[in-house]
Amino acid sequence: MSNNLDSIIVELVVTACQAEANNIWMQGGLEISLNNEKPYTDSDIIDIDEFLKSLEQDGEFFIFSCHCGLPECSGWELGIQVLHLEENIKWTNPNNGKTWCFSKQKITNDLINIREEIANYKQFFSQKDIAYVGVGYNW
Repeated sequence: MSNNLDSIIVELVVTACQAEANNIWMQGGLEISLNNEKPYTDSDIIDIDEFLKSLEQDGEFFIFSCHCGLPECSGWELGIQVLHLEENIKWTNPNNGKTWCFSKQKITNDLINIREEIANYKQFFSQKDIAYVGVGYNW
Protein backbone atom coordinates (compact mmCIF):
# COMPACT_ATOMS: atom_id res chain seq x y z
CA MET A 1 0.00 0.00 0.00
CA SER A 2 2.97 2.35 0.53
CA ASN A 3 3.25 2.93 -3.25
CA ASN A 4 -0.16 4.60 -3.30
CA LEU A 5 0.26 6.81 -0.26
CA ASP A 6 -0.70 10.45 -0.30
CA SER A 7 1.86 12.96 0.92
CA ILE A 8 1.26 14.71 4.22
CA ILE A 9 3.16 17.57 5.80
CA VAL A 10 2.44 18.80 9.31
CA GLU A 11 4.32 21.97 10.15
CA LEU A 12 4.51 24.68 12.76
CA VAL A 13 3.80 28.25 11.74
CA VAL A 14 4.82 30.95 14.24
CA THR A 15 3.68 34.55 13.86
CA ALA A 16 4.29 37.68 15.87
CA CYS A 17 1.18 39.28 17.40
CA GLN A 18 0.81 42.70 18.96
CA ALA A 19 -2.10 44.23 20.85
CA GLU A 20 -0.26 47.43 21.79
CA ALA A 21 3.32 48.71 21.94
CA ASN A 22 4.32 46.68 25.00
CA ASN A 23 2.04 43.69 24.45
CA ILE A 24 3.77 41.42 21.96
CA TRP A 25 3.70 37.63 21.81
CA MET A 26 4.49 34.82 19.41
CA GLN A 27 1.67 32.50 18.41
CA GLY A 28 2.21 28.98 17.10
CA GLY A 29 -0.24 27.13 14.90
CA LEU A 30 -0.20 23.94 12.89
CA GLU A 31 -0.73 23.62 9.17
CA ILE A 32 -1.46 20.38 7.38
CA SER A 33 -0.95 19.81 3.67
CA LEU A 34 -2.12 16.72 1.83
CA ASN A 35 -0.63 16.31 -1.64
CA ASN A 36 0.63 19.91 -1.37
CA GLU A 37 -2.85 21.33 -0.64
CA LYS A 38 -4.55 22.30 2.57
CA PRO A 39 -7.74 20.23 3.00
CA TYR A 40 -9.37 23.17 4.78
CA THR A 41 -9.89 26.87 4.06
CA ASP A 42 -7.62 29.69 5.19
CA SER A 43 -10.27 30.78 7.69
CA ASP A 44 -10.26 27.33 9.35
CA ILE A 45 -8.04 26.15 12.19
CA ILE A 46 -6.71 22.76 13.18
CA ASP A 47 -8.19 21.48 16.43
CA ILE A 48 -4.99 20.11 17.98
CA ASP A 49 -6.76 17.91 20.54
CA GLU A 50 -8.93 16.29 17.86
CA PHE A 51 -5.93 15.86 15.56
CA LEU A 52 -3.83 14.16 18.26
CA LYS A 53 -6.73 11.88 19.28
CA SER A 54 -7.20 10.89 15.63
CA LEU A 55 -3.62 9.59 15.55
CA GLU A 56 -4.47 7.03 18.24
CA GLN A 57 -7.89 5.67 17.32
CA ASP A 58 -10.47 5.19 14.58
CA GLY A 59 -13.59 7.34 14.46
CA GLU A 60 -15.00 10.69 13.44
CA PHE A 61 -12.89 13.72 14.37
CA PHE A 62 -13.45 17.42 13.77
CA ILE A 63 -9.77 17.98 12.98
CA PHE A 64 -10.62 21.18 11.11
CA SER A 65 -12.85 23.88 12.53
CA CYS A 66 -13.84 27.52 12.25
CA HIS A 67 -11.77 30.08 14.18
CA CYS A 68 -14.78 30.53 16.47
CA GLY A 69 -14.48 26.90 17.58
CA LEU A 70 -17.65 25.61 15.92
CA PRO A 71 -16.83 23.34 12.95
CA GLU A 72 -20.31 23.82 11.46
CA CYS A 73 -19.68 27.56 11.19
CA SER A 74 -17.21 26.95 8.36
CA GLY A 75 -19.10 24.08 6.73
CA TRP A 76 -17.76 21.06 8.62
CA GLU A 77 -21.11 19.33 9.09
CA LEU A 78 -19.33 15.97 9.51
CA GLY A 79 -15.88 15.28 10.90
CA ILE A 80 -13.03 13.48 9.15
CA GLN A 81 -13.54 9.72 9.25
CA VAL A 82 -10.28 8.17 10.48
CA LEU A 83 -9.28 4.55 9.95
CA HIS A 84 -5.95 3.08 11.08
CA LEU A 85 -4.46 0.54 8.67
CA GLU A 86 -1.35 -1.07 10.13
CA GLU A 87 1.33 1.60 9.47
CA ASN A 88 -0.94 4.03 7.66
CA ILE A 89 -3.92 6.24 8.40
CA LYS A 90 -6.85 6.78 6.08
CA TRP A 91 -8.86 10.00 6.21
CA THR A 92 -12.20 10.39 4.48
CA ASN A 93 -13.93 13.75 4.31
CA PRO A 94 -17.65 12.90 4.05
CA ASN A 95 -18.41 16.57 3.34
CA ASN A 96 -16.80 16.39 -0.10
CA GLY A 97 -15.97 12.68 -0.63
CA LYS A 98 -12.18 13.11 -0.69
CA THR A 99 -10.02 10.34 0.75
CA TRP A 100 -6.34 10.28 1.66
CA CYS A 101 -4.07 7.53 2.97
CA PHE A 102 -0.72 8.46 4.45
CA SER A 103 2.08 7.21 6.68
CA LYS A 104 1.53 7.48 10.42
CA GLN A 105 5.32 7.48 10.86
CA LYS A 106 5.59 10.62 8.70
CA ILE A 107 3.18 12.46 11.02
CA THR A 108 5.00 11.14 14.09
CA ASN A 109 8.32 12.42 12.71
CA ASP A 110 6.79 15.81 11.86
CA LEU A 111 5.39 16.11 15.41
CA ILE A 112 8.78 15.22 16.94
CA ASN A 113 10.36 18.01 14.89
CA ILE A 114 7.58 20.42 15.84
CA ARG A 115 8.02 19.69 19.54
CA GLU A 116 11.75 20.44 19.20
CA GLU A 117 10.99 23.69 17.34
CA ILE A 118 8.53 24.72 20.05
CA ALA A 119 11.08 24.06 22.81
CA ASN A 120 13.61 26.22 20.94
CA TYR A 121 11.11 29.02 20.37
CA LYS A 122 9.91 29.00 23.97
CA GLN A 123 13.47 29.23 25.27
CA PHE A 124 14.50 31.92 22.78
CA PHE A 125 11.40 34.09 23.28
CA SER A 126 11.48 33.77 27.08
CA GLN A 127 15.00 35.24 27.09
CA LYS A 128 13.52 38.29 25.37
CA ASP A 129 10.51 38.40 27.72
CA ILE A 130 8.15 37.49 24.85
CA ALA A 131 5.44 34.91 25.52
CA TYR A 132 4.88 31.93 23.24
CA VAL A 133 1.25 30.78 22.98
CA GLY A 134 -0.72 28.41 20.81
CA VAL A 135 0.31 24.98 19.62
CA GLY A 136 2.59 23.27 22.10
CA TYR A 137 2.25 25.92 24.80
CA ASN A 138 1.66 23.21 27.40
CA TRP A 139 3.76 20.44 25.81
